[in-house]
Amino acid sequence: MFIVFAKSAVSFILGLLLLAALYRRTWLETRLETPGPWLFVFWFVLRLLPFLGIYVLLSYEPQSDVRDYYYPIAIKAGLGEVMYRDVYCPYSPFFGYYLAGPLWLWNSTRTVVLTMTVVEALAVWLTYRNNYNHEPRGQRLFRTLFYYLLPVPFVFCVMSGQEDVSLWIFALLAGQAVAAGNSLRAGLWFGLGLLSTKAVFVLLFVPFFFLAKNKVQFMAGCLVLGLPVLVFLYWKTGLLFITQPLEEGTYLKAPNIRSVLAPFIGEAINRTVKIENYAGLLLTMLVTVGTVLTMRTGDRPRAVALLYVLVFSLTTVVQHNAISNYAYLFMLPLVFTLIDFRKQWACVGLIFFNMAAAIHPSFWWRIGQPFHYNFDQFHRLDYRVEYALELFLVSGFVYIAFRAARSLRTAT
Repeated sequence: MFIVFAKSAVSFILGLLLLAALYRRTWLETRLETPGPWLFVFWFVLRLLPFLGIYVLLSYEPQSDVRDYYYPIAIKAGLGEVMYRDVYCPYSPFFGYYLAGPLWLWNSTRTVVLTMTVVEALAVWLTYRNNYNHEPRGQRLFRTLFYYLLPVPFVFCVMSGQEDVSLWIFALLAGQAVAAGNSLRAGLWFGLGLLSTKAVFVLLFVPFFFLAKNKVQFMAGCLVLGLPVLVFLYWKTGLLFITQPLEEGTYLKAPNIRSVLAPFIGEAINRTVKIENYAGLLLTMLVTVGTVLTMRTGDRPRAVALLYVLVFSLTTVVQHNAISNYAYLFMLPLVFTLIDFRKQWACVGLIFFNMAAAIHPSFWWRIGQPFHYNFDQFHRLDYRVEYALELFLVSGFVYIAFRAARSLRTAT
């Protein structure tokens, strides 16, 4: 349970720093207007120094996905081996090859985590440059600082080495191409994103297809990259490039709507397990299409960011393999599009949501990954605490999805 206590302590400290930052927001925004390499300073202080402290000074070894998936996949990729056939890979085919390069410089699981901090820094820089709310420099830099201090990005990037923020990079670049009216380039970026990240990226196909000015060119861009890779993978791996990523969808995890409703329905809920994810996928697509067709905002980059937040916050609710790590998928565009710092209670709510989301996965895992089929199981205090976190988190994901959809429909 040490990692749970460590993440809890870090989340608590970051929460206090965020409250202090909110209290001094006006002063900080004024100071940040002064020239300086602020983006680098934020990354250095809030990512590189913690990395050095945890993994170099304390000699901590990365665990979980970094040790069990990312590192073995990258090692095989560096040897020129084929994903899926030569190594189990629940990620996209290019994923391991991106990580293989840094490992040539420093062959360590720690390299994977350091690489993820650089990937996140790239995502932050690209998002900062977009200036979704047409704000002055100081306000945008405050958003950047606020994001870097949030527990979800800090814990899942520095302490867990997660790759989720990379999806936003490709969505953002495809969104820029859509805004410029270049549907072919949008399709190329989307195709590269699907080949470089993980299967869940495909959920963005529907909003991008509807947003693209020339849908034939968008499809052409996707196929130019995707079709040769698919042919090669089928030749070398058969259907493994499909079945291995899809296996992740079969596992029951928490928190999501299924895990929250299970105590009320009981084991009868298992009768629908085979169709739940398909039903959730259909619901996500229907809501997304309905929102795209009725949205009023003409700001395409902002629309892409809000649709991205909507898709992945809703997916986290309706997919039975969803976990609160998914908050890391959309936290960056959420901070730069949805947060109004004048509404301090909403900001405080986001801070507490981040604290809960950062702690829950490790806590759930270390108490035995419980799935509550009846209320008798709640005789254990840790189960009661875990289920309370589930209720809070699922409510938070629903609220975020609602806010994103409403912002698209009201052009605010």
